[in-house]
Amino acid sequence: MHSLASGSSVLRSGASCKPFAAPTSAGEATRRLILTQAKKKGGEKKGAQKKGGGALAELMKKKEEASQAGVAEGGPADGFASPEQYRDPEVVLQLMMICQSYKKQYNEFLMEVSFDTLAEAMYIAPFACLAHNKFEEGVEDPVFTYANKASLELFERTWDQMIGMPSRNSAEAAAQEDRTQVLEAAATGGSVQDYSGWRISKSGKRFRVKDLKLFNVTELDGTLWGQAAVFNQYELEDGTVVTVQGQAPPPSAIEIPPSQEEVDAAAAAVQEQAVAVRQLKEAQGLPNQDPQVQEAVAELQNRKQVLSELQAKFNAAVKEAEAAAAAPPTVDSWEDGEELK
Repeated sequence: MHSLASGSSVLRSGASCKPFAAPTSAGEATRRLILTQAKKKGGEKKGAQKKGGGALAELMKKKEEASQAGVAEGGPADGFASPEQYRDPEVVLQLMMICQSYKKQYNEFLMEVSFDTLAEAMYIAPFACLAHNKFEEGVEDPVFTYANKASLELFERTWDQMIGMPSRNSAEAAAQEDRTQVLEAAATGGSVQDYSGWRISKSGKRFRVKDLKLFNVTELDGTLWGQAAVFNQYELEDGTVVTVQGQAPPPSAIEIPPSQEEVDAAAAAVQEQAVAVRQLKEAQGLPNQDPQVQEAVAELQNRKQVLSELQAKFNAAVKEAEAAAAAPPTVDSWEDGEELK
């Protein structure tokens, strides 16, 4: 994984969500990396597979360094992962891709959080989320590249044990064929939902994930990168159904700008109401003073006002994104492993 993209990315908590806002100054360097995707050099076609190496190797290196530091300091505070691990810029970029791809596949948002709280919110979310690098070029045995706290607890592994582990190890031998079939179904169709299948933890505890959503993860330019899975219930061998517990996302002071889809929907609503007004006046012959016409016109004005406000916010966000994309550092420097200056 590398050069993960965002643009006007979107996230939301529960079953729906909102677009990313520009992060605060603390996240400025990372935001620039994301937005600089707009300047990415050509040569890759939509749907192409992403080459492996670069960022994933860097992520694995950071994992090892964090692991050694964790041993020296007594390990992660919660026993699974440290903030330095799940807040790593490369991880955050991956999360943005996951949320963006989820919206594309299911037409709903995954989390209602802004950029500055995304890493924390996803890590403590009330659902399990995992990802592996299935489509990276040269990858024959995909490995986990992300797992939030709910996933780590369920699989009884720490971040160091989970990240970089072949994802096939999440299922025992008897479940491999079923697992392969669902992965390929998602690879072909873009996503699957309502999947249930048996998995196994580090200690050998078997559990059946329920109503799982599995979807392809792509970059903004359509380049296939990997797959992610989310679910919030699983069943134990004794039949007990467990609902994943999590925490509410941390608050953010960042205003979330509208997405292009929201602007388009507002424009369509204006057109729809304009047609209704013409229908009253032209088809039914009602005068402007008629209460029905006045009410319809008032609604048309309200919808125009909403559209105007959304368009202004969207344009401001696009302008800011373009300005950030024109500023250093570049994606190329990130891919080359250079530190941000």
